[in-house]
Amino acid sequence: MAVLHQYDYIFAIGMLFAFLDAWNIGANDVANSFATSVSSRSLTMKQAMLIATVMEFAGAVLVGSRVADTIRSKILSVSAFEQQPAILMLGMMCALIGSSTWLTVATKIGLPVSTTLVIPSFSAS
Repeated sequence: MAVLHQYDYIFAIGMLFAFLDAWNIGANDVANSFATSVSSRSLTMKQAMLIATVMEFAGAVLVGSRVADTIRSKILSVSAFEQQPAILMLGMMCALIGSSTWLTVATKIGLPVSTTLVIPSFSAS
């Protein structure tokens, strides 16, 4: 596979929004998972944050490759973009920008958000 340095900017912008997306998804998931435990005082905030940090990291490390493989081989045909890889990169970047922006805005104004459905919604459009 060829190295495409002319598209480094798409990769860089995509990574920035991927980190924002991961931050938003983690924050929303942790809030949903631990809100009742902290508010009922079963766990302190520090305990909940420590458990959540370990579990979120473990989940990403242990099953993150399976999720990426599913997206790479079972949802999207990467071979369809062999002649124009920039189109695939641009599409993925746009999906990340859309999902991370929506999660940020919805969280900021207090809307309920399903982080599981954000990327499929933006990828389909």
